[in-house]
Amino acid sequence: MKNKKIFISVLVFALITALFLPSTGYAAGRKLKILNDTASRDNVTVTLKKASAQRKTKPDRYEYALSGTIENNSDEGIMRVVYTFSFFDKDGEEFRSFAEVYDGLTQAIPPHSKIEFSHDGIKWGAQSVPASVSIGIGSIKTESQLPPVKIPQPGEALYLALGDEKLAGIRENPPVELSFHIDQGGYGRTATFGEGPLLDEAVELFCGIKIGEETGEWVTDNYNWIRLTWEDGTASFISINLYNLEHYLHSESHIFTLENLSDFWSFAAAYLKEDR
Repeated sequence: MKNKKIFISVLVFALITALFLPSTGYAAGRKLKILNDTASRDNVTVTLKKASAQRKTKPDRYEYALSGTIENNSDEGIMRVVYTFSFFDKDGEEFRSFAEVYDGLTQAIPPHSKIEFSHDGIKWGAQSVPASVSIGIGSIKTESQLPPVKIPQPGEALYLALGDEKLAGIRENPPVELSFHIDQGGYGRTATFGEGPLLDEAVELFCGIKIGEETGEWVTDNYNWIRLTWEDGTASFISINLYNLEHYLHSESHIFTLENLSDFWSFAAAYLKEDR
């Protein structure tokens, strides 16, 4: 009788557990078969060491975990590697592929060295059950093809943060013209300051703008900019998405909050004229 009670208790516990797991959205993960664990191109080797997929619900999906190494076998630093993952079902049919990017920005992978990569929580719908995965290499950029960039730092003056030599020398050689443009939902207005006291004030307020934190916040239909024209006719262009800096690093958009922008904005906005 006692053994029967224990058996019933265990059975009830198992049923409750089975019911509970779907409601929490978790299910057991499992390893994926790695069809090819290495891919090589232009003296770079990407090795996939571990791959797993975990089924989850609400919404129904798989979450993938992938890890391995990127090895630079060349005599030059590697700044960017695009590597790909292809997933197959139990019948060997490919049903999904995607790419990941290593971008050193400021630091290349040194010659004859390797780094590790790890991607967890990559989410895709559960239309097919993954059984295996293969790795490939899409493209490679060396340090000479894609030089290191300067990343804006919190607290840094905007004019010093963008790696623009003329902007960095604005105190010694100010622009001959500064324009401020607001375009919200297609309604464009511009304020332009030529030589004189208004330009001097606009430049002084511009120099007070500082870099804040990087953020993923991006707003559509809100494209504002500041353009500074120099004596030789060249110009420096700064893109403002809503009230944040939109700055491109290796052709990828990064958004940074801006401090002290409101003083410049309030001053320049008083001189806006509708674009014709």
